[in-house]
Amino acid sequence: MRQNQFKAVILAAGKGTRLKSDLPKVLHPLFGKPLLVRVLDTLGLLSAEEACVIVGHGRDQVSETLDAYEAGYAVGTVVQEPQLGTGHALLQVRQKRADWQTFDGDVLILSGDVPLLEASTLQTMLQAHQAEKNDLTVLVATMDNPFGYGRVLIEGQSVVRVVEQKDATDTEKQVKTVNTGIYCLNWAKVSPLLEQLSSNNAQGEFYLTDVIALAVQAGYRVGLSHLDDPDEVLGVNARADLAQCHDVLNQRTLNRLMADGVTILHPASTFIGPEVKIGADSTVLPGCYLQGDISIGKRCTIGPHTTMSGSVEIADDVKVMQSAVRDSRIGAFSNIGPFAQLRDGVDISHHVNIGNFVEVKKTRIDHHTNAAHLTYLGDAELGADVNIGAGTITANYDPVRDIKERTVIADGAKIGSNSVLIAPVTVGENASVAAGSVITKNVKPWDLAIARGRQVDITGWVKRAKASTVEVKP
Repeated sequence: MRQNQFKAVILAAGKGTRLKSDLPKVLHPLFGKPLLVRVLDTLGLLSAEEACVIVGHGRDQVSETLDAYEAGYAVGTVVQEPQLGTGHALLQVRQKRADWQTFDGDVLILSGDVPLLEASTLQTMLQAHQAEKNDLTVLVATMDNPFGYGRVLIEGQSVVRVVEQKDATDTEKQVKTVNTGIYCLNWAKVSPLLEQLSSNNAQGEFYLTDVIALAVQAGYRVGLSHLDDPDEVLGVNARADLAQCHDVLNQRTLNRLMADGVTILHPASTFIGPEVKIGADSTVLPGCYLQGDISIGKRCTIGPHTTMSGSVEIADDVKVMQSAVRDSRIGAFSNIGPFAQLRDGVDISHHVNIGNFVEVKKTRIDHHTNAAHLTYLGDAELGADVNIGAGTITANYDPVRDIKERTVIADGAKIGSNSVLIAPVTVGENASVAAGSVITKNVKPWDLAIARGRQVDITGWVKRAKASTVEVKP
């Protein structure tokens, strides 16, 4: 096998006119990742030596995305300007990359707007290409409705050529074996044929598909690799295509999770990205949207109507109801929600209760602590066995100096309802803050802090006020 010499070219220069967007087509997100990144991720599961991305429209934005991407293998770019078709795009690599002119191995040709290809499909194609000693292998699929796809014309057992939809005769349009636009080729033998391409066709472009006929004429061995699931080669040219890709990728993920022992009560209203991992005997209730690097333990209940994004780690036996969680960690046997928000680096220990309308941001909370109602905890550290009364706020933002300050609430402290803790401030172990207090100084362990106006009762004031036609002053 020549797999140690395997490289890839990804076609990503198209504008995506039908998307009607300022964003380059290959950067449109699919479950939080650009289409192009999903293609690169799939390629990374194989033993690719290098990927060369053909850029054109929005090349600066695409290059920025590639610069930020950690591939684990070399990723470079070649500019296609102007964009004169797929064959012209591949020709740019041959003409502009001197190191590729001497490359004597196999090259996979992929599309940056075809994000659903499985790594196993590409692996099978590579293995067939090498085992059959092909010079060029074409990935094909059989479709009942092949409209828009190039038809693969076969005589006997041999591939003759591929004809595009716009150039096909009525007879050729009846062929159901279609070209997916994915190829594997012996670069040293086949890439020189790119110089022979012509733009004499309905679109006035240099078709990469014409290389197949040229390879046949040159006596090269051209083979086919058959794709079982045509959904894998769905391309994104319009918003409807993007929605369809979401549906396919979502269903693929739901099927995997359910096969692994996760209960999903209403798949039609549940959306889970492929990076999400969920343990057995957990239940996902209707209306949930989970995307990102998310790990959920066993016997958890998520939802209904819960969103998670970013990097989220949830231990076993956790309940998250009607809440939003982003870039946070939740320990075992904790309860979150309803209508709670955890974001930006929250770290919650085990047996913690975060209740309705509680927002927690960049805060660590130790075990058996409760914040059950109507509370904001930002830039704080809470110890174990702390109770936060309803309406408590950690006032972390200094608008004059434009900085965030931290609040520390030590083990066993009790914060009364409707209190404001103005950071930086520390409430010591087992201390208590009286309800309605505004705390601006540290509270020592075991102390009671009261910071509010005294209550004054005026005897009989209400009766006198009702009996008088003039204002009765206290």
